[in-house]
Amino acid sequence: MAPSRQRRRLLLALFATAVSTQSPSPLLLRYADVLDLGALTLTLFFAAYAVGLVPSLLLAGPLSDRDGRRRVVVGGVVAALVCTLVLIAADVGGVPLLVVGRVAQGLASGAVFTVGTVWLRELSASEDDEGPGRVRRAAAVASAAMATGFAAGPLVAGLLVQWGPAPQLVALVPSAVLLLVAVLALRGVPETVLERRPGRLALGVPRVARRAFWAYLVPVGLTVYTYAVLSLTVFPLLVAGAGFGAVFALVGLSALLVQGSAALVTPLATRLGPVVAGPLAALLAAVGCALGYLAVQPGGWPWVLPACLLIGLGEGLGMTSGVAVCDRVAPADRRGALLSAFYLPVYAGFVVPTVLALASGDALRGGVPILVLAGVGLVLMAVTAGPGRAALRAAGATHATTVVPVVAPGR
Repeated sequence: MAPSRQRRRLLLALFATAVSTQSPSPLLLRYADVLDLGALTLTLFFAAYAVGLVPSLLLAGPLSDRDGRRRVVVGGVVAALVCTLVLIAADVGGVPLLVVGRVAQGLASGAVFTVGTVWLRELSASEDDEGPGRVRRAAAVASAAMATGFAAGPLVAGLLVQWGPAPQLVALVPSAVLLLVAVLALRGVPETVLERRPGRLALGVPRVARRAFWAYLVPVGLTVYTYAVLSLTVFPLLVAGAGFGAVFALVGLSALLVQGSAALVTPLATRLGPVVAGPLAALLAAVGCALGYLAVQPGGWPWVLPACLLIGLGEGLGMTSGVAVCDRVAPADRRGALLSAFYLPVYAGFVVPTVLALASGDALRGGVPILVLAGVGLVLMAVTAGPGRAALRAAGATHATTVVPVVAPGR
C-alpha cells in the first residue's frame, strides 16, 4: 500500500476518535438541562473524561515505544467504539453510566491521540516517501485531523440534539459508524516499531527534554483545552442563564468555531515556529476568554462567536507547536513518552471548568472567574516568551524547519 494511503487511513482513525470524544458534549448539556443537574455536574462529565485520560497518557506512549504503535492504536479505536455504544445506552443507565462511559472514553482516546500522532510521524519518515517535508508537516496534519473531528462531532450532534428525533439515541450514531470504518481501515497500516524493546516501560520526561518540558511544554499545554472546554461548558450554561434559548445548537456552533479555527491555523503554526506560536497561543486564549466574559452578560451572547474563534486559534497554535517541540527534543526511542507527558497539561484543561465551578460558586454566574482565567493566559504567555524561549534555544528547537533525525520504518 502506498505511504500516502497509509497516512490517510491513520488520519481517519484520529479524526473518528476525535469526533467520538466531543460528540457527547451537546448531549451532556441536554441531560444537565432535562435532569436539572447544574453547572457542577455538567463540568464533572468533562472531568471524568480527563480522569480516564491521565493513566492513558502516562502509559500509552511508553507502551507503544516498547511494544509497537499498531497494538495500542487499534485497541484504542476499538475501545472508543465500545464507549460510544455505552454512551448511547446511557439514556437507560442514567448519570452513573454517563460517568463510566466518559472515563472509559478518556482511556481510549488518550491512547489513540498520543500514539497515533507518533505513528503518523514515523510513517511520514518512510524511505520511499517524499522526503523530510512530510515529516515536518506530520504534527500539523495530525493536529488538524483531530481538531476537525473535535469540530464536526459536536456540530452534528448539537443539531441532532436540538432538532432531531430521539436525540439521546441518534446523536452518537455517526460517531459509532466512523469508528467502525476506522477499525477496518487500520488493517492496512504497517507497524513502524520494528525492533521490540523488552523490559520495563520508559516512563516520564527524557532527561534531555526536561528544561523544555517545564518551561515551554507545560505552559503551552495549558493553553490548549483549558479555554476550549471552558467555551463549551461554562459559556453556554451562563449564556442560557442570561436568557438565550437555542443553547444546544450554540454548543455545536461554538465547537465548530473553536475546533475549525484550530484546524485551519495549524499550517501557520508550522511556519511561525514554536518561539512565536507558543506565546501567541496564550495571548489569543486570554483575549478570547475576556470576550467570553462579555458573552455571559445579559444580552451579550453574540460575543460567544469571536471568543470561540480566538480560543480556537490559540488551541491550534498551542497544540501544533507543542507536538513539534516534542518531536524535536526527544530521542527517537522516547518520543512517545515525551508526547504522553505533554498531553497531561493539555488534557488537564478538561478539569479546569469543574475546579472553577467548585471554587467560585455563585460568583461564576457573574463571569468574574472567567476574567481571572484571562489573566492566567497572560501569565502563560510571559512564561513561554521568556524561560520557554530560552529553553527551546538551548535545545536547538526554535525554528520551524528543524527536523529530528529518526530511523525510518523498513530500514
